[in-house]
Amino acid sequence: MYKKLLAIVCSSLILLSGCLPLDNLKRNEVEKEDSSENKNEKAIPIPNVNSQEDYYKSLKNYEPGVARGEISYGVDNRIDVDEVVTGLMRLSKDTFSIDDYYFQEGQYIQKDTIRNWLGRSSEKDGESSSAFLQKGLNPAINEKAYKNADVDKRKEMLKNNPKMLSYIVEQNYLKDSGDNSVKLGGISIALSFNSTYYYTVTDKQGLLHRGEKNLDNSKVKEFAYKTGQEVVNRLRQHPELQDVPIVVGLFMEEEHGAVVPGNYFATSVVKAGQTSVDWEKVNEDYYFFPSDRAEEDHREDHAVFTQFQAEITEYFPNYIGVIGKALYRNDKIAKMTIEIPMQFKGKAEVISFTQYVNYLVKQYYPDETVEVNIKSSIDKIESLIISDPTKEDSMVHIY
Repeated sequence: MYKKLLAIVCSSLILLSGCLPLDNLKRNEVEKEDSSENKNEKAIPIPNVNSQEDYYKSLKNYEPGVARGEISYGVDNRIDVDEVVTGLMRLSKDTFSIDDYYFQEGQYIQKDTIRNWLGRSSEKDGESSSAFLQKGLNPAINEKAYKNADVDKRKEMLKNNPKMLSYIVEQNYLKDSGDNSVKLGGISIALSFNSTYYYTVTDKQGLLHRGEKNLDNSKVKEFAYKTGQEVVNRLRQHPELQDVPIVVGLFMEEEHGAVVPGNYFATSVVKAGQTSVDWEKVNEDYYFFPSDRAEEDHREDHAVFTQFQAEITEYFPNYIGVIGKALYRNDKIAKMTIEIPMQFKGKAEVISFTQYVNYLVKQYYPDETVEVNIKSSIDKIESLIISDPTKEDSMVHIY
């Protein structure tokens, strides 16, 4: 049973390196009707998995999103890529219940449209077969002056007029329409924004000149609210998106090389047939343990982690280090992920140490969801512990 559960968990972790979590769904074979607004798709449900997370129901014959893979060109930090996608699913659950909706990657915003929207509003509208307005959404710049400027002047212009919108993610949510078919029930959109603007200028010899600018958080958010409204206006242009709810999430990325991802800071649910956006604050954030920031903002939690760390150090002489990543929701730990790199001399040590860590997790984190990866090297996991506060026993697997 544990091996079966482990396979499920590992599958979900692998899929997070792409654009979807475990519940990959399909565009399906389409039963075309006279009206595109009533487009139905054949639905062959797959039984849901019994896992630590609540996932959307799946449909057989997965078909990827039309912009799949494009996100890596907009969001540079790998951990941000995963969080933008999975975080949007979390926000969507309040509107699109996992009991009533199926998940599907975006099928409406094409790659070329995303690229055009990420351009500057001063640039010429990009070409696309899509009916969406193709004008760029990022702040304008004097294109003629930029073209004629030297390298230093170009860098100055980019620094003074930073791009803020980094990427756009679309997710579709389908619901039953009878006769084993599904239809679009709603759409979710994530707008990801830079906290630091990284830019590159190429000189006449083809050499690259790089620069960066830390952006004012309040100015980025002000821009984000306006951009979110404009994106909703554009989505309503599509006949199939005029009468469905739209969930919008605004995401602030972390800087390059960050050990924890950025976070969603605002969301809105636009009712079917409407365009007006009313923003609500999202109180989510990630913290790295141990760190000065975690100690300053969550002193008690930091003290607990430090004591957890000390217990391991005292028990095991070949201890190397313990690091944690916690997702806070409404100022409380929603999930803690812990990594423990060790030097083992045999399988017996792995078993003994895993049992002890599992005991400590239950002692120090009885009310939190905790995942522990015990490693002997960067790429070799020796054992896995998943502790769910709603269950008496942890899921433990020794490889």
